[in-house]
Amino acid sequence: MDNFDCRSLITSPYSLTYSYYLSPGFHAKVNSNPSLPVVMLVHGFPDDALMWAGAVPQLGALEYPLLIPNLLGFSGSSKPVDPRLYNYRPQANSLAQVLDHEGVTGKRVIPIGHDWGSATVQRFYIYHRDRCIGLSLLSLAYLVPKPSHFSLWTENHETTKRFEYPQWAYWGFFTAPDGPELMRQNLDRFWEVNNGFYPSLLPEEKGRDIWMREMFCVKNAMREYITRTGKYADGYTVTLKPYPQGEKLKKEFIERLSRDGLDGPVCYYLSWVNNTMIEDEKLLCEKDAKGQDKRVLDVPVLYIGQTGDWCCRTDLMSDAKGQGLVPDLEEKVVEAGHWCLYEKPEEMAQAIGEWLQRRFPLGLGGENGQQ
Repeated sequence: MDNFDCRSLITSPYSLTYSYYLSPGFHAKVNSNPSLPVVMLVHGFPDDALMWAGAVPQLGALEYPLLIPNLLGFSGSSKPVDPRLYNYRPQANSLAQVLDHEGVTGKRVIPIGHDWGSATVQRFYIYHRDRCIGLSLLSLAYLVPKPSHFSLWTENHETTKRFEYPQWAYWGFFTAPDGPELMRQNLDRFWEVNNGFYPSLLPEEKGRDIWMREMFCVKNAMREYITRTGKYADGYTVTLKPYPQGEKLKKEFIERLSRDGLDGPVCYYLSWVNNTMIEDEKLLCEKDAKGQDKRVLDVPVLYIGQTGDWCCRTDLMSDAKGQGLVPDLEEKVVEAGHWCLYEKPEEMAQAIGEWLQRRFPLGLGGENGQQ
């Protein structure tokens, strides 16, 4: 992404800076045709905009203007430690301000998000559906708004009954007072937590990679691995996934988080655990002025899950589908772990690009339309 234009904007009303990248020729494309789709690529935790670097060569070649923000808490964007500032609604509004600032108006945006970026673009769509013509969710399925308070204990209890493991066990470590600093002090181990490979020895699991389940879905496992205590007191080191740019990615990861820390990023989890946006979510569960369900994603939606993702399971779109909230949904599954843009960037770009070209084709003169 060296040839991208890196910019920043101070957004209101909280005076928070959002940094972002624009693809080459962004404004020429945007200004030449007011209906040309603009693709907004949004990363998740604990990544930044450069997570998309491996997919950009293919996606950029498709001629859609690309806008790639650093979400709040990461790289050149502000890093407040008030979880309320990480609520979906103010973040969605800040991204809308970035689009306005760059002259992207009207109904032409296709937000695509991974992990917490998926959660963010889901709510961006709901709050700014008048801007969006499509939506793509990577790893994290649609988190349907609910009017009830979030309880981490209840969620882990219920998912243990449903999946036979506590899906969000790792949230306890991320939201602990010492969690961010322990991760910062042990970034080599934190990288291994996220990007390790450990095939199951159980015959019925047929060699499936279970490292994410072992780290994220077992109580205290992540803390013990990172600090070399408990089960991992012997200093066991997992084998890393063979990423195409593994050493480079690890070096950038450690340099970035050594500098920026994780006190801001863990606020994505604290905002949920502390129920800081419960009133916003309640409002989304009410009907709009026309009596329509605000929670419906009524544009083409592409969901891409990964076989090795034990937290953002590939079957979780069934919850939204069962409620009729994603009427125009396509689903794909990639043989990869959660950090699919590092592991298989070209395959992910191909899947996204095929969907974009088919559903939002660029015709003669740059005109486009849904099919």
